[in-house]
Amino acid sequence: MSRTSMMACCLCLACALSACGPSDEERLAALPALTRAHILAAKEQPDCVRVVDAYVLRTRSWKATTYFVAVSHSVAAGRGFAVLHVDELADPLYLGERKSFHVELDPSCSKVTEELQFQ
Repeated sequence: MSRTSMMACCLCLACALSACGPSDEERLAALPALTRAHILAAKEQPDCVRVVDAYVLRTRSWKATTYFVAVSHSVAAGRGFAVLHVDELADPLYLGERKSFHVELDPSCSKVTEELQFQ
């Protein structure tokens, strides 16, 4: 097999595998209504979500399909967001080490100012 055809085959396989996973809408539909509402509220603040996504990538190296960003109450003078890991959302009695956490952003959503772990 030539190098070009092997690369094309790998590309097709990667596309097929990514197409097999549930879409964002399907993953959201399976969540409780209140959780879904907080996630959708966060999506209305894309600048804030981008800052949270960059923080999660830098500190955890998580893929975007492994968590949701949701609006959360602020515990300081900034803006609060929850980073909800899908493993914990799928199993409310999740017994593994907690992965979800809370982040505080400054009022302008330009940087994460604090991270708090859920208890």
